[in-house]
Amino acid sequence: MCFLFVILIVIVIEVMVFLMILLHPEIIITMDHDARVLKNYWIGIENGEITYIGREKPAGGEEVIELPNRIIIPGLIDSHTHVAMTLLRGLKDDADLMDWLQNYILPMEMRLKPDDVYYGALYGIGELISSGVTTFMDMYYHEIEIAKAVVDSGVRAVLSWGSADVFFQRSPEEEFKIAKRFEQDLNALKRNKGAEDRLFYAYGPHSPYGCTRELLELFKDKSNETGTRIHIHLAETESEFKDIREKTGKTPIEYLDSIGFLSDKVMAAHVVWVAEKEFSILRERGVHVLHNPISNLKLASGIAPIPKMLENGINVALATDGPASNNRLDMFREMHVAAIIHKGFTRDPKTVPAKTVLEMATIRAAKALGLDKYIGSIEVGKKADLVVLNLRNGTQGTPLHDPYSMIVYSLDKSFVESVMINGEWVYFNGEYTKIDIEETRERVQNIRERLMREAGIT
Repeated sequence: MCFLFVILIVIVIEVMVFLMILLHPEIIITMDHDARVLKNYWIGIENGEITYIGREKPAGGEEVIELPNRIIIPGLIDSHTHVAMTLLRGLKDDADLMDWLQNYILPMEMRLKPDDVYYGALYGIGELISSGVTTFMDMYYHEIEIAKAVVDSGVRAVLSWGSADVFFQRSPEEEFKIAKRFEQDLNALKRNKGAEDRLFYAYGPHSPYGCTRELLELFKDKSNETGTRIHIHLAETESEFKDIREKTGKTPIEYLDSIGFLSDKVMAAHVVWVAEKEFSILRERGVHVLHNPISNLKLASGIAPIPKMLENGINVALATDGPASNNRLDMFREMHVAAIIHKGFTRDPKTVPAKTVLEMATIRAAKALGLDKYIGSIEVGKKADLVVLNLRNGTQGTPLHDPYSMIVYSLDKSFVESVMINGEWVYFNGEYTKIDIEETRERVQNIRERLMREAGIT
């Protein structure tokens, strides 16, 4: 009897393992090396991976989903954010970066409890999912709480502890130990929750002005030794550009390069203020640039020279930045602005075309995060991180001429019908499957009210 029970268990497990999901949309935008746009093709998914793409319906599909009037795209990747800052959204707007950061954000962040960060992150992740994001890269404090929110919500993330010995008046060694402790905690969580393919670690020195040279060199040396990637804010504002040059005799990019910091492991957010000679530095070192157009506009930081970066062969990814500086985690909105602002600035309608922008939100972002073997395009062998767009969700979905142009210039997040990560629906027909968004919303509001009371703000 016991033997038969074991056999039954094995059969059930095998059925679960080999269950194939078949999706049949009208169009698949692959973002693969050949930039294929496939009409009336099937996608087969097993064990969280794409195992089939073809015209013919394969045999053995246990779950078959017909998707007429739908486009499937790879999951979008938000390459730089501070997702838990949903808690501080709208706290202070219409201010420049340093006033906003030092006089409003940092003082309030010191009041945040670990539990606050968990719910702020969970709420932000819900917002990301509903705009088609399946992977994001984050930098914050109490980052292990953000990792827990990633596990609970089903998304994928690269997480870094925001290290800044200048801000927190700690020694470089002490600050580095905090980052290493987070790495150890993250690895333990990954093992305990079976999330090795959804949680990734990066060093997170905040910026050239938030870190001493000694701390920057610690991260650089350890990155060279271990291959761990580095996530940093760089050359975001004119004041940073001038201050670093006054202190070191070099611009922020030159300064980091002079200490051997820049490499193809560096993922640099913003990079708005770039001297002419620095484009070749970024290209030769293989630095990945994380473009945050809306945040840079809202904080009046400037417009990053993305067309020139692309001309120089620099890899550029797209990002929202945090929800307190954007103030939305909406990659459709980010794509739209990224496509049009550089046209207006250069007075060239051909610059940064729609297809390039979608690449910046998918395969280029995956490359920046070091995950392009697994995500960023729809290909056999890659993770089944997919977004279903329903063209009937609004008038902008008809008529369809160029799908890239439609996605970037016409559609918005309201067209996101379903989101799949690792072959699992985390958002299906407009409903979250893993997040109780209403309960989370209430918790976020309660946290906001407590923070205001503690700060003496009514």
